[in-house]
Amino acid sequence: MKIDLTNFSIVVLAQAHNPSILNPDFLKNNKIVDASFTPKDVYCTPPISQVSFDEGISIVAEFERLQFLDRVSERIPHKSQIAEIATRYISVLPHVRYTAVGINFIGHYQWENTNIASSFISNKFIREGPWLSAGDGLTNIGLKFVYLFGKIKCTISIESTEMIREENKTIPVILIHANYNLDVKDNNIQEIKSFISDWKIQNERFTNFLEKIFPRD
Repeated sequence: MKIDLTNFSIVVLAQAHNPSILNPDFLKNNKIVDASFTPKDVYCTPPISQVSFDEGISIVAEFERLQFLDRVSERIPHKSQIAEIATRYISVLPHVRYTAVGINFIGHYQWENTNIASSFISNKFIREGPWLSAGDGLTNIGLKFVYLFGKIKCTISIESTEMIREENKTIPVILIHANYNLDVKDNNIQEIKSFISDWKIQNERFTNFLEKIFPRD
């Protein structure tokens, strides 16, 4: 069974980002994104700005939060450019008071029906008891795992739910969200850039976690 990754993102927290500077010209003039990128959705305001490109990359800036997102399943995470884009963005603005950085992977496993998805989680992780049969029946289960890898905090959530696809059809899935977070002191830019550049280490940890839980085809 192979996970369908739908979102790969990098989030950088700071005491005071400046959302109003985020626009396509700023990104291209500073060589943060490739000059060939085509802007798709753009809005720039003092509290929040967003630039999305036809190439599937989006950058969102808020006062304390800066996000770099890639939602093109066919290339994430290994062929995505967001790690390089995030590193270049930070290098252009080294005097911002950065406080933390996170690497996120979101994906899902598709199941035949919601009950089977919930049963998989309950059989794998939960002891038999009245909590599995309260009310009119269990329809959803969610779990959260938190690990430490040195200074890196890993949070992985697993939830049985449904997703809407084409023609408003719903499909049962087990949704997975993994966050690898590093708190940063003294505005250590190099530590942030190294963490982002080494995103494959976190992806390998995530992959190892999934391989131990979900059966292979």
